[in-house]
Amino acid sequence: MLAVVSGAEAGAFYVRQLLRAVQAGRLETRRIVVVDRNPGCAASAFAGGLVEIATDDWGEWLDRELLGLPDDAQLVPYHWAPHLLLDWIAGEARRVGGAAQRAAALPAYGLPFEKDTRAGDRALSYATWPCPPSCIEPALCPHTREPKDWSLAAKLEGVPPGFAGSLVFRSLHLVYGVASIPIAEIRAARARVLAGLDQERLYAIGTASHCHGLVTALAVRPRVFESQDRTAGAQRN
Repeated sequence: MLAVVSGAEAGAFYVRQLLRAVQAGRLETRRIVVVDRNPGCAASAFAGGLVEIATDDWGEWLDRELLGLPDDAQLVPYHWAPHLLLDWIAGEARRVGGAAQRAAALPAYGLPFEKDTRAGDRALSYATWPCPPSCIEPALCPHTREPKDWSLAAKLEGVPPGFAGSLVFRSLHLVYGVASIPIAEIRAARARVLAGLDQERLYAIGTASHCHGLVTALAVRPRVFESQDRTAGAQRN
């Protein structure tokens, strides 16, 4: 099963490519779910058969459905979306009684393109040129015509000083120009964060391909810390 984030033009392209791969015997799937608030989105032209449209907000759909997806499911992210999996992880920590919030503690990664977004994420890229969303990131870079000796997804696995760990959602080429993230990897990241709720921890959480991605500092802690902070503040006052 594949879950495609966004049914707009990019999502419609992903669906078309996935269906082509199925027809060519390059991909096996029983279901392709496209998540978009617009029931008449571009991808709705493919509705029926393998494809269904889930008319919903992206984040709300992930909150409700992600943990129930099959073990072998894949998430097809939208490259211009907010840092959805960061928000999902933070929401899961809160759901079990923890506290989670963005933290402004990211180091410089020393990449050709590096810029903080308004949302508080760090946009990173090894490319200083526009890349087509359908690029399969081959060993020979189509732009430089030289060997691609970098991988942002691998680089982000390094743990910055002062962080408890790095969690990387690897959005890598699946088939016919479509990248995906295994649901099993998303669940493993959730399990790691929830297992660390015994104390305050700082994680660098990234969603990245070999060339581009987002990374965010997320502070996670048990809510008992907040109660202690309020009690200490009351005592000081």
